[in-house]
Amino acid sequence: MPAADAVLTGCSAVMGACALLDGARARLALSLDALIERDRHDTPTPRRCVLVLDDEPATRLATAHLLASLGVPVVEVATAAEARVAIRRDRPAAIVADYHLRGETCLALLRERPTFARAVIVTGRVDLDVLAPLARAVSADLRDRPITEADERALVELVRGYLPETT
Repeated sequence: MPAADAVLTGCSAVMGACALLDGARARLALSLDALIERDRHDTPTPRRCVLVLDDEPATRLATAHLLASLGVPVVEVATAAEARVAIRRDRPAAIVADYHLRGETCLALLRERPTFARAVIVTGRVDLDVLAPLARAVSADLRDRPITEADERALVELVRGYLPETT
């Protein structure tokens, strides 16, 4: 085979490979678009509501009352099991969880929560420096239990930042 024929054959092979790559790229783009659309359809958007998890009724009520100033529904639960049900049912955009619950902490719940649900751990019993790495591990903010009006306003503003914009 003359050298010119070998070069033409090589060029044809390269052009054929390029055409195959273009086709594969186009199919991949369509597949990615389909996957993104399926995920968008299968993943519900969060609601503008707040879930309050606290095993102490008076504290739970006080926190819910404080967060009611946001003008969004506030769902109150006393256990992690109740919180799991409420998260599936209500799709809250924000979770305010007491660290210590009877017999457990809120960490397992927050580790399992959907990515759309932002969280803050509130506590009055644990040194925040000790708890900070645990909160970071579950992608949650950490605050002392609000005592002063300034603490209360700071918690409300933090949770307000978690809520999706109204449309």
